[in-house]
Amino acid sequence: MNRSLCIALTLLALSACAQPPVVTVVPAPTKSDFGRALYYARQNVDAGNYWAADKILDEFVRTHPDSREGKEIAFWKAAYTLDPANERGSLDAGIAALDVYLAADSAGWYRNEATVLRRTAAVAQGVVRPATADPAAPGSTGGTDTVVVVSRTRDEEIAALKDQLAKSKDELAKVKEELERIKKRLANPSN
Repeated sequence: MNRSLCIALTLLALSACAQPPVVTVVPAPTKSDFGRALYYARQNVDAGNYWAADKILDEFVRTHPDSREGKEIAFWKAAYTLDPANERGSLDAGIAALDVYLAADSAGWYRNEATVLRRTAAVAQGVVRPATADPAAPGSTGGTDTVVVVSRTRDEEIAALKDQLAKSKDELAKVKEELERIKKRLANPSN
């Protein structure tokens, strides 16, 4: 019996030293709903299911239409639209959504992030669609003053680069021939 008492006291002492699990309590139900909506939307984004994430965020806005949190959902929708992994998103749509978010409220919670994200997306948009002169564009004279934004797919860009490489090789071959001709002329100045 003494041994059983000793084991029971040891177990009681060990359980008293154990730390209770940390429980996060959010005081306002709206914040809890907001945090939960963002959490589940992020889980879907991580799984590549942007459609489901979008629906979760839309549902939060529907159920909390005039809340501060409901207005902040616009930032997350814009950010997920810009995500390169989102096949349903695009730079144009994401930038437009960020513009709407930034114009809606000058005191938005994610205003700084949205501003930086918008600038970054605009730079990325310039990389994807560089401004180039397109002589075939309607109204274009082909001059250096005319700039037309051309959108190319990855395959089109690869084809254009291959064409440029082929032209460069042709020009290099012509330059090489000219150098050989000059070398021969210099070697035989009497000709």
